[in-house]
This record gives sequence, C-alpha cells and structure tokens, in this order.
Amino acid sequence: MTDLALHSTPGLRAVAREQVRAVGLSLRLPALAGLALLVLATLFVGGEVVRHGARIGFHPERWMLPGVLGALLPLAVWFGEDRFGGAFLWTLPVDRRAHALAKVFGGWVWLMAAIGVFVLWLLAFALLSGGNVLGAETMHMATPATSLEPFDPATLRSVRWGPEPVLWLVPFTAATGTYLLASALMLGPRQPWRWVAGTIAAFFLLTIAMETSTTPWLRGPFSDVFQALVSGPYGLEGLLIAHTEGLRAEADVGPGQSITYWQSLPDPGGWAAATLLWLAAGAAALWAAASRHRERRRP
Repeated sequence: MTDLALHSTPGLRAVAREQVRAVGLSLRLPALAGLALLVLATLFVGGEVVRHGARIGFHPERWMLPGVLGALLPLAVWFGEDRFGGAFLWTLPVDRRAHALAKVFGGWVWLMAAIGVFVLWLLAFALLSGGNVLGAETMHMATPATSLEPFDPATLRSVRWGPEPVLWLVPFTAATGTYLLASALMLGPRQPWRWVAGTIAAFFLLTIAMETSTTPWLRGPFSDVFQALVSGPYGLEGLLIAHTEGLRAEADVGPGQSITYWQSLPDPGGWAAATLLWLAAGAAALWAAASRHRERRRP
C-alpha cells in the first residue's frame, strides 16, 4: 500500500505571506516606473537646491501624493484578476473571502513600503537642503481684519509653531484610507472599471454643475453636502492632508511677490477624528465587498 501524505489546510498567516510575495511580483513593473519617476524628481529638486539654494521643510502631511497612490494601487493589484471565477489561488482549500482579504493585505504591505520610501525621500531633502525638521517656525496668521481685497500684510500676526510629529503619520493613514475604499470598489462589483469611470465622471460633472448652475437645490443644500464631504471637518481633505490646504491662503504683496498665511494652525485632533471615520468606512466597505466572495457550501 502506498501511504498518502495529507496536508492540512494552510493557515491565514501562510496565505497572507504568500500573497505578499505574489503581489510584490505582480507589481514589479509599476515599481520600476515609480522608481524612475523618483529619480527624475530627485534630479529636478536637487537642481533647484543647488542652483537657488532652496530650503525644503519637512512637511509630509501637506502632500496629496500618498492618498492618490493608495487610490491607484488596487487597480494594479487586481488588474486581470478573475475575481468571480475559478482563477488561480481561488481554487485552493482556503476560504475565498480570506484569500481576497489576504491579497488586499499584500498590496497594503507594499503600499506602506512605498510611502515609507517617499517620506524618507522628503526627510533626506529637508536635511540636505538645511530645511526645518524639528525646529519651530514662524507662521503668518490671519486676523479678523485680514482681507484679500485689498490685502494688507499689516493685518497678519506672526506666531511660532513647533512641528507636530504625529502629523508625519498622515501619508500612511491617507494612503491606507484611500486604499481600503479603492480595494472595496475593485473587489465588490463585477464590473469595477465601469464604477471607476462613472465615479470620476460624476465627480467632475457635479463640480462643474455646482459652479455654473443657477438651480437652487444644486447650489444650495446639495452643494453644502458635497463641500462637507470634501472639505468639511470630517471631509476627505482631513484624511488626505490634515486640512493643511484649506487652512492656508496666498495673497500678492507686490510685483512678482506673494505671501502665504494661515487661517488657523493644523489640528492633530481634527485630523485624527476625520482619519478614524474614513478608515472605519473603508474597512466596512472592504468587508462588505470581500463578503461577496465567501464560500457558500451546502451542509
């Protein structure tokens, strides 16, 4: 008689480890493209530092790129994947939902690695250019008398503000939040590309309509809801850049000269609240999307 070697069902840790490796291999081409862009950016920024003596402050929370990368990466992770069919790895003796979540986890691991490289790149340029990293900096603050038309720099007041290291986590949480939402979009519908195209088209059409329409309901309550979703206290801007863009403004003070001032200082508490809300929404959406792939075995 020939003894048959029976293998136990792989554990979730083993599946996740294999998915990290598999996703990494599938992302080699996007990784090379990203590396090429990073080299070009290094040459460009390095040239500005050498020619003009520019000093680059370390403010990773002001960059939109991590959130954009988190939204785009699921397109590459799930590209060509037969999510609702009998594709490779879907046929293994592991629950399909567990496989789906493990694949999402594999992409997230590489996403965090890419964001880490980006943040270290920013830190390196800040140190090499003599920019501020941990020291307090002078910021121009608006007062009730500040107005853009006509703008009077004398109405601004100067304050010393020390960096909040907790805000250095913004690139990682922003990328995670958008990655969860985009992964749910790619994993749940049978035709995700239609949803992606439809979402982008709807966003631009609504933006144009609200800016040009004279319809009261479109420019009134609907516009308020849209603005709250994007730039409100718990809006998407809070997740992506901790509201730092909405808090800043720029005004001309002379021919070819401008000054940047702040309406209020960045609030780590407001960022944390918005981030937790969006992360919870992304996790719930991902779980609902992955549940469409759970095994349905008859007893």
